[in-house]
Amino acid sequence: MTDTESPLPENKVALMNLIRREWDALSAMIDTLDEPQLLRHEPGQWSVKDILVHLASWERFLILTQFLGMPAAEALCVDQAVVDRADEDEINAILFERNRDRTLPDAQSYWRENHIWLMSELAKIGEDELRKPARSFGPDLKPLVLWVIYNTYEHYAEHHRTIEAQKSD
Repeated sequence: MTDTESPLPENKVALMNLIRREWDALSAMIDTLDEPQLLRHEPGQWSVKDILVHLASWERFLILTQFLGMPAAEALCVDQAVVDRADEDEINAILFERNRDRTLPDAQSYWRENHIWLMSELAKIGEDELRKPARSFGPDLKPLVLWVIYNTYEHYAEHHRTIEAQKSD
């Protein structure tokens, strides 16, 4: 994930509104797709189902590591050596392999349930907590709000564009 180019939300209410807006936009688009569209993929691409699980997996990682204090390796269910050496692409590949056989209904439930959980946990966080430095994945310390942004509305928008591009192919 890259550094956000937009200004940080001025407060938690604004952050949660941005998350809801992008979630709602992505959800509305997903709701227009039928089962074959949700499962279709070209070689080397993820299906929409795979993207939903990917988004949910990173939301879950955010919840477990940042809101519940779980170590990254434990949250990802991998050895610490994997976390120490792996980059985001390798972790994405691990998550994909682990989840590739999920059924569509299970993937959709996983996506929605993790989002509800995320919003519930985020609601409990104080305004000053969002500004504190945090380590998510890799060595970088950044304000928690950035990790939230990367794993929520920026991530939804990124994959919204991916799905839109796949639809038009």
